[in-house]
Amino acid sequence: MARPMRIAIFTGGHPFDRDAFFAVFDRLGEIAWAEFPQADANEMWQSDALRDYDAVVLYDLWQDITEAQKQGMVRWLRDEGKGLLALHHSIANYQHWDEYPRIIGARYFLAPGVAPDGTPYERSQWHMDVTLTVQVLDPAHPVTQGLPERFTIVDETYKGFWVAPSVHPLLGTDSEFSEPLLAWAHRYGAAKVVYLQLGHGPSAFNDPNFRTFIGNALRWVAER
Repeated sequence: MARPMRIAIFTGGHPFDRDAFFAVFDRLGEIAWAEFPQADANEMWQSDALRDYDAVVLYDLWQDITEAQKQGMVRWLRDEGKGLLALHHSIANYQHWDEYPRIIGARYFLAPGVAPDGTPYERSQWHMDVTLTVQVLDPAHPVTQGLPERFTIVDETYKGFWVAPSVHPLLGTDSEFSEPLLAWAHRYGAAKVVYLQLGHGPSAFNDPNFRTFIGNALRWVAER
């Protein structure tokens, strides 16, 4: 029997419904997960303990990271090819680290700033309890398998953030309260990376399409 997929989940810096969130991974049935809360989670980037995990899930909202931790994160992803699934508010991590938007393929602005391509941005916006119509943009991609062409979900949305033109679109929406792109696949050196904007609370965590996407994304980034 194949061993379970081992996932390291980084949390911290933002409250969330713990039971509903971790139930997403429990329900997948093939996942052995471990939580690493910040600030200690970033020490994992400097540790060989990450060899025990097939992928990392970012569900933190965190700004503090040392130069050694930055170098470790880049090495594990770009050089070692560790899979990465970045969720929801992790898009706003590390506002003062220019490499982070290259890693996940986007920059959310907690304050007015400049995107990697030189475009100025005002502060990004968020909107609670938005009913979204989600469109699958690439039905042939492994991460979107099993999803209907369109589905509806209630969640928090983000708007006014920069997305790298090189990312591969997976999910989109026409909601006025959200950026058009909700999820994408991305490469950072040897690493497969997926970002999903959805994932604020139980209305998303309990949604079967959300759970299908998470399972597919983990298998893809972990190459399982």
